[in-house]
Amino acid sequence: MSKIQYLIGVDGGGTGTRICIAGLDGIEMVRSDGAASALGQGVDKAWLHITQAIKAGFAKLGIAEPDFAKCALGLGMSGVHNPVWAEEFKQKNPGFARIVVETDGFSTLLGATNGQHGGIIAIGTGSIGEAWLPDGQRLEVGGWGFPTSDEGSGAFLGLKAINHVQRMIDGRRPVTDFGRKLLAITGHTKAEVFSWMGQMKQGECASLSPVVVEFGASDEYARAFLQEAGGEIEQIGRALRQRNPDLPLAICGGGLSEALRPFIPAAFLASTVRPQKDSCAGALILIYQTVV
Repeated sequence: MSKIQYLIGVDGGGTGTRICIAGLDGIEMVRSDGAASALGQGVDKAWLHITQAIKAGFAKLGIAEPDFAKCALGLGMSGVHNPVWAEEFKQKNPGFARIVVETDGFSTLLGATNGQHGGIIAIGTGSIGEAWLPDGQRLEVGGWGFPTSDEGSGAFLGLKAINHVQRMIDGRRPVTDFGRKLLAITGHTKAEVFSWMGQMKQGECASLSPVVVEFGASDEYARAFLQEAGGEIEQIGRALRQRNPDLPLAICGGGLSEALRPFIPAAFLASTVRPQKDSCAGALILIYQTVV
């Protein structure tokens, strides 16, 4: 391992790529961002965007042409659950001295716990619960994907919202200010809503969640959707803690996870902790623990 001079953490997701570069001491020197590198969009594109972000990071350090053979990568990647994609990704390593590939959920966990055992519930466009126990066992709850899973997430709230639109158009629910704002996005007629749903992937569905959050305090339907999401988050946590009631759990994510905190059952929320670091830092911890 003596030829390795740099450790690099990679957080490869569906909306972007983040990398951090460290020396062998594992201390971050620089970060850089790039385009999406989720494996579902293609392995070649993933590697292209990862290497572009890494080169941009080294450029900040004054290194114009980094030697990949002196770099070891820890990668937390969206799409690693698909074994065919994961194997192809590993086979197409463009010359890095060593790569360790894990799910973005596990890199989020390592970041949240600063490399220690524990668990996370990650809430964003999608959702997943993961735990790493002291005996080495790994647990996963949820993460079955859109549209059948992702409980408590932005996509989950979006599905609630689009169903609410359908019920309003049918006359099964009253049209409130919340509903009017949704209808302005999806269209007011059955034909328009069908057209909107025809383009509806996970991200488009989750794009309705900020409207739900906006009306959470003033609209009974929006509030009910948020409370249901909060209950789903608690259920994920309870499943992770079935055999380990004292498992430390961090609720992770961006703005949505923060917005949902008031709607998570209070006793459960009080039993959780804040994440210490992010997924990119977790990917760096992953490679540091492997190489050093």
